[in-house]
Amino acid sequence: MPFYYDTVYVTTTNGTTATEQTEIWGKTGAVYDAAIKAIYATARFNTAGGATVRAKSNTGTTASGGSAQAATARNSRGPAATVTWLNKGTAITNGTTLVQRAAVGFAQTGGQGGWVAVEAADALYMGGNALTPVDYEITSIANGVSVPYDVVVEWSEGGG
Repeated sequence: MPFYYDTVYVTTTNGTTATEQTEIWGKTGAVYDAAIKAIYATARFNTAGGATVRAKSNTGTTASGGSAQAATARNSRGPAATVTWLNKGTAITNGTTLVQRAAVGFAQTGGQGGWVAVEAADALYMGGNALTPVDYEITSIANGVSVPYDVVVEWSEGGG
């Protein structure tokens, strides 16, 4: 049976309109495979417009940089997560072979957008011990500039 986790990152989109930036990226530890099961985004802005969060798999050289991003077990009695997430608090260098795998649209003025794997086989798989894909990178792009929003990534480790 898998263990479930989430990471919540409160951030802003790029300061230049329609410019994509990497918000967070994650890689597996040495123990478990992992699968991203859901991604959500919610904005709090005063200018109407659209925004998108994208999940991209990387099969090339792994991303680097970033600041440690907290991960929390969905069940408070679960073990610590082995997936490592890093945020843009420190510069991120993207991986080299990115493929967009999911997109979450959301309104800049509020309201939640989301993507959820319908079945276990639909989840965004990450092999244990940094097997391909070596990481997942979560990016944002918006019509507005510096749109404040939250991004939530939910995943499981071990057992599918």
